[in-house]
Amino acid sequence: MINLILLTFGERLENHYQAVFSILTYLKDPLIKRVIVVTDRREFYTWLQNEIEIIEINQTVLNEWQGAHQFFWRVKIKALEAVQQKYPQENLLYVDSDTFLAGELSAMQAQLSQGVPFMHKAEWALNAQKDKTLKKMHRTLCGKTVADIRLTDQTTMWNAGVIALPADKAEAMIALTLQACDEMCATDSPKRLLEQFAFSVALNHLGSLQPCDKIIGHYWGNKIEWNQSIAEFLLNAQLTGRSVTQCVESLREFDWSKLPLTKKQRSTNEKLKGLIDKFFRPKNISYFS
Repeated sequence: MINLILLTFGERLENHYQAVFSILTYLKDPLIKRVIVVTDRREFYTWLQNEIEIIEINQTVLNEWQGAHQFFWRVKIKALEAVQQKYPQENLLYVDSDTFLAGELSAMQAQLSQGVPFMHKAEWALNAQKDKTLKKMHRTLCGKTVADIRLTDQTTMWNAGVIALPADKAEAMIALTLQACDEMCATDSPKRLLEQFAFSVALNHLGSLQPCDKIIGHYWGNKIEWNQSIAEFLLNAQLTGRSVTQCVESLREFDWSKLPLTKKQRSTNEKLKGLIDKFFRPKNISYFS
């Protein structure tokens, strides 16, 4: 069995309705033992209150979780740590709110039972030189040792939208990730991706890290279209009075391939839209008074 974990915070409504939809997709799998939402906005999960457990946090906790270097995304590691300490004998599956379960968790469960960790998928090696951030990360970190792990050109960054930890290794994996993250934060490396890189390094060091992108989708690269589809799904559910169970059942027939997971607009497209908005402004605007 697996404990599902989500971390949400702040007032942006889309983060929370993404999380609600995500939870519905995972609830259809019988291997989910419990759903734990670590959040500072308990009220947004009232509809799911009989299906989830809330670990309530606040700004003070978030600030503390950022650590000595005040690196914001360190909070993801600390959220996993909080759940692992509460349920030390159970497998953990952390997911970002912009993910969905399209397949079954049985194969993942079998490998977790053998001590195998998962992240969403491998993205690039440290020497990929894809953008300024990665170039500086390579210059700063390549050849260094963090948490007693040597970083090389071929040390691989994995996507941290999904992180699955086997029960018997979860405590050690989280501790090693925290150590690696803090030691990298103490360097001059850009911090934006360091929590993701720390998970990648630590989990692959303590286990044979595996991908799960064939069963879990991550639409970080096309949130506009997915958010519109999700909002329509949830609004329809509320207007027609569907229960949580009915929504979960309906998602068994959902077409997960109908929208792209990533969709990059050309910069020219955005520039032209900006020019049109600038020169053709709305007219005859009126308000109730």
